[in-house]
Amino acid sequence: MHDHSEDIGMFPLRLFLLPNERTTLHIFEPRYLQLIMECLQSKTPFGIPYQTKTLLSEHGSLVKIVKVEKRYESGEMDVIVECTHNFSLNHFQGKSPDKMYPCGSIKLISDENMHPNGILMMTVKKYLETLFSKPFEEELNEYYSHAKIIKSLSLNDEEKYKFLSYNNDRRNAYLVGKTRFLTLLIEQEKKVVDQFYLN
Repeated sequence: MHDHSEDIGMFPLRLFLLPNERTTLHIFEPRYLQLIMECLQSKTPFGIPYQTKTLLSEHGSLVKIVKVEKRYESGEMDVIVECTHNFSLNHFQGKSPDKMYPCGSIKLISDENMHPNGILMMTVKKYLETLFSKPFEEELNEYYSHAKIIKSLSLNDEEKYKFLSYNNDRRNAYLVGKTRFLTLLIEQEKKVVDQFYLN
């Protein structure tokens, strides 16, 4: 893990990205327009602490601006951002003395030693076979990472946040549970379709 002791700009959102995930943000508030303009000029990242319904969480996504997709006459912008790391918040300041936007310091979360275990990979294999209605004989090397499994399961922001808050064993168990549940749903859907055609 690495400390980012110097403060960086913060943009709290009900959005949680994992590394390499991208999304488009519509920027319209003056304080966040200031943040984006400064990040563009200095080519620096900013933090998106995950905002739950009631409070600011301790984890978030460090993002870089990939591209300004659109500029509006009003000054608003659409920007594409990509997550480079996840982080835990060291401290958060609602408004810095000389800036309009919030800031804070972070600790980057390393996932170097975090890998899917054998049970998870077997569960993913069954899920893919059920989803595509065909056996997977080849190795699932392209799915051998938590991020790729999460992408294949289409987890929402809250589920991704929950996943990140666990240690490696619990992360694997959490994804096994999610994968088994989705496999069951697909099996049930296929039964309904089969019955529909039989009738």
